[in-house]
Amino acid sequence: DEPDMMSYLRTQLAEDFEIIEAVDGNEAVAKAGQFLPDVILSDLMMPYKDGMQVCQELRQSGPTRGIPVVLLTARPDEGTKIDALLAGATDFIGKPFSLTEVRVRLRNLAESYCFQKELAAQKQQLEAALEQLKESEALLVQHEKLSSLGRMSAGLIHEINNPLNFAVQGLAFLRQSLPEVPDASRSLFAETIDDIQVGVDRVAAIIKDLRGFTRSEDPNFSDFSAEELVRTVLRFFSHHTQDVDVTVETPPDLQIHGSQNQLTQVLVNLVQNALDAMEEKTYPEGEKRALHLSATSVNGRVLLSVRDNGAGMPPETRERIFDPFFTTKEVGKGMGLGLAICHRIIADHQGRVNVTSTPGKGTEFILDLPQADMYRSDRLSADASAQP
Repeated sequence: DEPDMMSYLRTQLAEDFEIIEAVDGNEAVAKAGQFLPDVILSDLMMPYKDGMQVCQELRQSGPTRGIPVVLLTARPDEGTKIDALLAGATDFIGKPFSLTEVRVRLRNLAESYCFQKELAAQKQQLEAALEQLKESEALLVQHEKLSSLGRMSAGLIHEINNPLNFAVQGLAFLRQSLPEVPDASRSLFAETIDDIQVGVDRVAAIIKDLRGFTRSEDPNFSDFSAEELVRTVLRFFSHHTQDVDVTVETPPDLQIHGSQNQLTQVLVNLVQNALDAMEEKTYPEGEKRALHLSATSVNGRVLLSVRDNGAGMPPETRERIFDPFFTTKEVGKGMGLGLAICHRIIADHQGRVNVTSTPGKGTEFILDLPQADMYRSDRLSADASAQP
């Protein structure tokens, strides 16, 4: 609050610091919150707010809580020093003071505070990197599970297909022989054949799903419309969504690069799961089953979303939904390969699947896929860097 002293300190400290001035305690607190300085030098005795009040207010605010504060005081008694420290002062200098001491103390405190801020930023970056590594590790584990299933599937298909064909041919022969069965036993005989047929068909369906893990040929990748993909999938469910509030948000010009057939398979699976989840939920009066599909472009990626307001999933179920053969459906209604196949298809598209779900409120699957023009740009850059 002394202009001559402020002018003197500003002149002497300008070589080491960019100076921001405040003429009283109120302005000191306001400018500290606005500029977030690296160190604060304050007089103890000031109008409106003294140095201790300034320290207390700075320590109560998150952004200014850690800024070091040095108090200049003409009262070097022990009680004043203790009160200043309790108020939040970092250090204090008695008047009259040595300019060299002020400069050294301020420089040391500012450097220490900047170092602490740098450490905090690095810690935050490391924590984010650790989370990313954990996600990558989970994806690698999932990919290894699917790869192992693919290798196992190839052997299973070969070993099961031949005896399955024998069983199919045998069933056909038995059906042809039905007229020769005595009338009294014919009905039971036909019923037994039907039961066997159901079992054979189920094995055939399992083999068909397992083939998805053994195909080595490259899918037909091209650019296609996200809007047309979504509308094609919804046409498959036109008779199943008559009592469902379906909303679609897809830009007409948004293009995806990938296999349209494979991504159609993924969306069909997700929509079917959403409809099944809504069947499991009892809705209160006034609430209707709702299905929302959308596509957006974010940082050169396409985010395809399938969201429902169905039964939702508890965390322990959500963590396992991509595991092969994991299912919560009744026996005969699902074998737990649908989402595992979806996961593999999206991985083959250099994408990923994010899931959020709340029990009783619904589930959202978000497919993160390459956008057409960005994919071409990445490929051109990769090809150019590969040239000798």
